[in-house]
Amino acid sequence: MEVFKPGIENWFRSLLSWLGDGYWPEQCTESPRSVRGPGRTYTLESLLAVGDVADIYFGTAEGSSGTETQGQYILKVSRVPGGHALLDIELKTLASLLAAAGETTYRKYLPSLVESFPAPGKFPKRVNVFLSEPGFYTLEEVHAQHPALDGRHLAWIFKRLLTVLGFSHRQHRIHGAVLPCHVMINAASHGLRLVGWGQSVAKGRPIKTIPTRYRDWFPPEALGTQPAGQATDLFLAARCIVYLAGGDPVTNWMPEAVLQPLQRFLTTCLLESACMRPDDAWALLEDLDELLRRQYGRPKFHELTLT
Repeated sequence: MEVFKPGIENWFRSLLSWLGDGYWPEQCTESPRSVRGPGRTYTLESLLAVGDVADIYFGTAEGSSGTETQGQYILKVSRVPGGHALLDIELKTLASLLAAAGETTYRKYLPSLVESFPAPGKFPKRVNVFLSEPGFYTLEEVHAQHPALDGRHLAWIFKRLLTVLGFSHRQHRIHGAVLPCHVMINAASHGLRLVGWGQSVAKGRPIKTIPTRYRDWFPPEALGTQPAGQATDLFLAARCIVYLAGGDPVTNWMPEAVLQPLQRFLTTCLLESACMRPDDAWALLEDLDELLRRQYGRPKFHELTLT
């Protein structure tokens, strides 16, 4: 049965990044099977990816009908012993953040968690269910289409990333893996969503899991046993912007096309010592707004084409 619809294939592909490190697409040749949660029964229509600790499925629910996205879900299912722990961290963190966000705009910066429940098996397993929402692309996909973004696009992406990090930090939560595979943007609405919360930690706790392919992106405190702080997330966020600008996020080199004031601004977030870096995302956002007003004038919507 064909379950993909025009306009949402990119969303499915982007969701593979939620596995973080080590995934590959899979073709499901078996008949659809079901998994029962407390809220509804899901039919697993397609296996989208197999990862180190979890599988991701596209699923539908009984009685779903109507709009393109109504009744369509992404199910993240732990597959190996211990894999449920990361999904449990993701669940608890998102539940706390979504509760704190309430009906404010901060909710739009987080993935839409539908429900989570244990699954039967030979070892503890967990299923996290998210609403399928098309139109978002990971920064990896953005970079593949636009290897060096214009400064005006860097501006709105950085502003929104600082916004969600500021909110998370006010809840004493460090994301711990602010990477291109975990930051998603919507070009049409200039929206941003921060996903991949399975590696998050409480403020002051060390980061336990670091994706192998992004290990050289992390600051010194994350690679040792030092506690992670707000400056840790801001370091990784700045590296995402260097990456989008067409620079080298490992050496912090940026092309000449990036305005010098913005280069200096990013460099302050990339100092080796955490105590020398900014650690307040919202204060940093205010400083960024002032810098952007001086460089570009009043904010304007700039179209970004993603296919």
